[in-house]
Amino acid sequence: MKKFLLPLLIGLILLSCSQYDTDKVDQVVENAIKERIFPGAVLVVGNSNEILYQKAYGHYTYDSSSQKVKMEAIFDLASLSKVFGTGMCIMKAIDSGLVDPEKAVVDYLPEMNKEGKDEIKVKNLLMHNSGMHSYCRPGKTPEATWETICKLALPRKVGEYRYSCLNFITLMKVLESVTKEPMWKFYEEVYTKPLKMTRTMYSPKAEYIQDCLPTIGDSTGTLIIRQGEVHDPLALSLDGYSGNAGLFSTGPDMAKICQLMMNEGVYDGKRFVEKDVWEKFVTVQDGSRSWAWGINNYEGSSAGSKMSDTAFGHTGYTGTCAWIDIEQDIFVILLTNRVYPEDKKTVTPTRRAVNDAVIEAFITQ
Repeated sequence: MKKFLLPLLIGLILLSCSQYDTDKVDQVVENAIKERIFPGAVLVVGNSNEILYQKAYGHYTYDSSSQKVKMEAIFDLASLSKVFGTGMCIMKAIDSGLVDPEKAVVDYLPEMNKEGKDEIKVKNLLMHNSGMHSYCRPGKTPEATWETICKLALPRKVGEYRYSCLNFITLMKVLESVTKEPMWKFYEEVYTKPLKMTRTMYSPKAEYIQDCLPTIGDSTGTLIIRQGEVHDPLALSLDGYSGNAGLFSTGPDMAKICQLMMNEGVYDGKRFVEKDVWEKFVTVQDGSRSWAWGINNYEGSSAGSKMSDTAFGHTGYTGTCAWIDIEQDIFVILLTNRVYPEDKKTVTPTRRAVNDAVIEAFITQ
């Protein structure tokens, strides 16, 4: 009997593997590499239960003899750090009762009691409607950068939306004020170790540097100038340990967070946060924002034209992008180093085209 079952089983596996036509998806990414939008990329597509498709493309630089990108390649996530790092930490802190989203930020950070910032609540930081500046000049030391943020006057009213890196640096400071430890350590204890995200980290150690895709090079696109060190100037001024950027990770590691967020805060049978807290991070709370994430309810979103209006996601300046569509039970992670070598190309059309091609291949076929 076993003799007859084995060919049947193999046939079913092959049928399962070939049911999706990913040629168009691959073509979009490969064309972007040919057009020098980015030299390398990793794509991961999955649903709430499994990985449906994953592939690595291109090289670390535009030198064809340079290292080929593999699935374990590590990317500077840039602003994806806001949702995959800081946002996840704050979600857990709220769930644990360490942080109250309705409390004023000055209750946690008395030094923020300047220039009208005493009206800002923690939830305002999460929704980017704190009234704070979008960005500021980095200081020469981490202390100087934080002092600058504290002293800045609000350029707009609390409650008015404006995407801001300063919001998430402040959220990191709120978290550290209650945990009495660096955010990176809290993140490691709560998520990366339990989830076995072994290649997700802030400020990669020496043994991981060669696995990180470079973000700055020379005009030829072959020489590496920055690799394994955060690209964002503010995060760099904070020694790479920042709330707005600084997280490095791989596609497969990030997929675990995506599945946790698709399963109401549960991964592999373990609950990380309660549903009522999780819900605030995946549904509209103000305009096109949940807590931390962006919602796909506006025209021109990087999610493309085929994801649900309820999908939530984020992008990163270095060329990274992730969208999670619970309604259609699919997530898409696209990691690139589009800023290499000289930060001159836009990746937005590619993001949209990839997401559209994925939905066509895996949902609407």
